[in-house]
Amino acid sequence: MKPKYIKQLQATSRDLDAVRVAKHQVLVESATDPADAHLVTVRYEDGHTIYARCTCEWSQHNGVACKHVMTALEELAATKGRTLSFWLTPEDARRQKQRTFYLARYSTDPDGVWITSRTA
Repeated sequence: MKPKYIKQLQATSRDLDAVRVAKHQVLVESATDPADAHLVTVRYEDGHTIYARCTCEWSQHNGVACKHVMTALEELAATKGRTLSFWLTPEDARRQKQRTFYLARYSTDPDGVWITSRTA
C-alpha cells in the first residue's frame, strides 16, 4: 500500500534521527515515542530496485515507504554524498532527470514508489 501524501511524509522523515547499525540496517527513532526506535532492513537488486522493511505498524500491514524507511534510505544515501526525493509515479520521478530507483516491499509489489537521487 502506497502513502497518499508522500511529500508530507518525506518532510516528516527528515526530522527523525537514524543510526546505521549494520551494512544494510538502520535504526530510526519513532516519531510517536522518542524512547522507541524502528529497525529498517534494506536490500538492493539489479541496481535500480530497492526492497525495504521496517518494524513499524504501517510496514507490518504491507505499507511501503514509511517515514522510517525514507529516513533510513536518506541516511544510507548521505554516506555517498547523495540526497533523495520520493515520488508516487514513474512520470513524476523521470521529470526530475536524475537517477531513478523503484522502492518496494517484495519483487512483485505493484504498490511501490519511485526515488530520485541527486548530489547533496
